[in-house]
Amino acid sequence: MEMQTQVNPNNVPETTARHAVYTTANVSVLVLTKNEEQNIEACLNSLSFADDIVVLDSYSTDRTLDIARKFPNVRIVQRTFDTWSKHSNWALEQIQYKHPWVYYSDADERVTPELRDEILRVINDPSLPHAAYRLRYKNMFMGRWIRRGGLYPVWIMRLYKPDRVRYEDRQVNAHPVVNGSVGELKEHFIHFSFNKGLVPWFQKHNSYSQMEATEATRVLKGSVREQIRGSFSRDKAIRRRAFKNLSFYVPCRSLVRFLYMYIFKLGFLDGSAGLNYAAMISMYEFWIGLKIQERRDAWRKRTTELARKLLADDQNAPNADSGENPPLVDVLIPTLNESDHIEEAIANARKLGPVYVLDSLSTDGTQEKARAAGATVIEHAFVNYSAQKNWGLENIPFKSEWVFILDADERITPRLREEIVEKLTRRPRANGYFISRQLLGMGRKIENGGLYPSWNLRLLRLGRARYENRSVHEHVICDSPTDYLHQEMLHLRRETISQYLDKHIRYADMESNEWLKWKLGHSRNASTNELFKDTLRLRQWVRRNIWPRLPLRPLWRFTYMFFFRVGFFDGHAGWYLAQLMACYEYMITLLYKDKLINAMNDQKS
Repeated sequence: MEMQTQVNPNNVPETTARHAVYTTANVSVLVLTKNEEQNIEACLNSLSFADDIVVLDSYSTDRTLDIARKFPNVRIVQRTFDTWSKHSNWALEQIQYKHPWVYYSDADERVTPELRDEILRVINDPSLPHAAYRLRYKNMFMGRWIRRGGLYPVWIMRLYKPDRVRYEDRQVNAHPVVNGSVGELKEHFIHFSFNKGLVPWFQKHNSYSQMEATEATRVLKGSVREQIRGSFSRDKAIRRRAFKNLSFYVPCRSLVRFLYMYIFKLGFLDGSAGLNYAAMISMYEFWIGLKIQERRDAWRKRTTELARKLLADDQNAPNADSGENPPLVDVLIPTLNESDHIEEAIANARKLGPVYVLDSLSTDGTQEKARAAGATVIEHAFVNYSAQKNWGLENIPFKSEWVFILDADERITPRLREEIVEKLTRRPRANGYFISRQLLGMGRKIENGGLYPSWNLRLLRLGRARYENRSVHEHVICDSPTDYLHQEMLHLRRETISQYLDKHIRYADMESNEWLKWKLGHSRNASTNELFKDTLRLRQWVRRNIWPRLPLRPLWRFTYMFFFRVGFFDGHAGWYLAQLMACYEYMITLLYKDKLINAMNDQKS
């Protein structure tokens, strides 16, 4: 019988008569937490046999601790998380446990009655010489136990004497080193790694991949011979780590990982769950490799230097808001935690006109830096991108008839500024102007892959334009006529890959919500006749009405960018960007399917 029929996140089996309970000696339990309100109650219920449970919390901001305090056998210790090895070793060295044996559990894990009884039996058996025990777990995904793909059996240390164990010095996936013999338990614990949803999984693995890349960079600076020697060591821990380190030298690591899990380890036998899990881990491996490359090639530094070179003629230009005459155009910059960019953005924008920063209650000092740079700062709580910008257009006391919408990572080139001034001086008939963006990323201009030219309606006549009601990737609805400017602005993608992924995980969550609203009939698109007025609107209609229905969207997105739109002409950058956008499409698709299933289940109930 599969274990998922017995255990789920909110229902832990009750003790039955056939499960003997040992009471001679008990076990202490260690649970690591950070914002685990969805998991902590079920986890602690499954651990209620222990009379000493220590919750080591990394300063949760949700209800995790309130829930934990309801359990009389729980005590709470708090510590700021640094790395897994340091955090775990601190717990082994500094916490005073009531019992000589400690069972470690994550909040998304559940101890079954069978495992509970086995734990109590082995710690009460003086004939067993072991200092620690390892056991297997059953990983739950998409409503089923994933048996294949290399995910089972996976042995992991969970029961040990704290004075006999220390974790190796590694930022992530640190393994315990045991001073003494290690035994094995027959029973399993259940791992519900997706209880909090798919978005936290993506966010967590974005963080993990950053730590893995840091570790890999250190390994790759060393000698491969050292790792080869380690692979022949008699010590299992040294051999395991050596093989892990050698994997960083494997080319196309993400593809190799997918083929290993899905084909060689028979992941295809687990159906769609096996396919998606292999794809997700493959994507995680790609993120690691990309972050290694980012460190090697110093992308941020090179992109910054390229932007400065392209804007060199702009250094001595005067600020347009320093004169007595009314400005031709105001500049609106929406922000949320943009302290890294905001000063440069304002300095650049003030050469066109007065700058208004519409801030979504940043917590990194964006507002103070913006004021010091000469901008007027208005704070307004963020709902979604279109609502925020529409609020700004309707409520900010602009001085001009025209508004230029500028993101904090964009720059207005001198030639574009001259063209804008020339156009507006002539009192044009147009109510809005499309402007193309030149993307600078990975240390170079990106000129292919469908990313250039990138037309955006950014120069608007007040009262004649507003953003469509869409949470992300919103477009401007502008009264005709509109026109195009010839000169470009710059889009500086000098954020780290981790920052890029964090942003696109949020975007994928929002975009999947839009797909769900469309599927359930809760959103209304513009009419087909209106959208077919020009090529840009036709592309928008296809993207929102045809694209979500296509199968294999991540593959089509990669093929379109890298081959049809000749992204390969941008070299490695074109290759990486096509893969990143395929990852983005995959996250949207997976999130949409998950939300649709939940919505259908809610309707049935």
